[in-house]
Amino acid sequence: MQGSNGLYITRNDNRVCIKGPLDIQHFSQADNELRKITTTSEVAVIIDLKGVTRLDTAGALLLKNILKQDVKLEHVNQKHKAILDLITNTKLDKVAPCKPLSSFWKTITHFGKATINAWHDNTEFITFLGKVCVALAKIFRHPRRLRLVSITHHIEAIGINAILIISLIAFVISIVIAYQGQVQLKPLGAEKYTVNLIVISVLREMGVLLTAIMIAGRSGSAFTAEIGTMQIREEVDALRSIGFDPLELLVLPRLIALIIVLPLLTFIADIVGLFGGAVISLLLLDISLPQYLEQARHAATWKDFFVGMIKAPVFAFVIALVGCMHGLRVSGSSESVGKETTASVVKSIFLVLLLDGLFSIYFDKVEL
Repeated sequence: MQGSNGLYITRNDNRVCIKGPLDIQHFSQADNELRKITTTSEVAVIIDLKGVTRLDTAGALLLKNILKQDVKLEHVNQKHKAILDLITNTKLDKVAPCKPLSSFWKTITHFGKATINAWHDNTEFITFLGKVCVALAKIFRHPRRLRLVSITHHIEAIGINAILIISLIAFVISIVIAYQGQVQLKPLGAEKYTVNLIVISVLREMGVLLTAIMIAGRSGSAFTAEIGTMQIREEVDALRSIGFDPLELLVLPRLIALIIVLPLLTFIADIVGLFGGAVISLLLLDISLPQYLEQARHAATWKDFFVGMIKAPVFAFVIALVGCMHGLRVSGSSESVGKETTASVVKSIFLVLLLDGLFSIYFDKVEL
């Protein structure tokens, strides 16, 4: 019987001749045909290997399994005999199945893997931070290398196009704070202090925090996806090959643009948030706009305003850094882009919240 790939198996009574390669590529064909012959034959079968041109371990294993039946081999050359002897003398014991880990050890294993991954991420983040700082120092020494066109493009994409959504969120959040504060303070007869709650919350925390979180989800993810797509298309490698620094060309324009834009968006969020507080105060507390402004002036100081504004460039630096770092980590396929984008957004928001907590502790202990 002739195989489609050059293997010939012929039978004459109890004699079987094999010609051609008996290897892994022809394993299935040879296994099926030899099993049919050995199982249907009522007398001892003789297999002639004189015409075998190639024999590998898969073919030798097949012959070993057949030899367990009433089968004999003939015309085995020395080279093939060495492989047959090796496979025949090898004990192929079944591998014992691994015992499943208990819930306790699974938890320990996951915790260990998470700790190692966190350590590697922190190390990579610090390394990337150092590289970006070196690139910034080079830009300051040679300002002509700064790509102003790219920076203005990103300012438009990150800032101008985000004004509407940032304003809407600030307005809604200020209304929520005002309403909930009025509900809690009214039983105590202190609903007039709702204005103080709105002003302090918006200026010190909610304006900059919500703006940073929105930018992390909107622009930080875009940084990762854009640079990650360039990684898959090997555009980043092409930039390196022609002498361009990807940090200078891709990372710094986004970083500088976000550092410029986020404080401005925070300022807009503060103004809109205060306006939303004025609207809800007029509707719920019957406080006119002049009264609202007067009470807000006494409730908040310039310190409260600057506390929020100081956080903005720090949050912007971290968001841009994380987004670009994960973009440069993309490799393989589009699945990696989605994975790194998700990790970028989660890490950015986590770091923003962590830094906000540290800022709160610091400003509570130190006079601004």
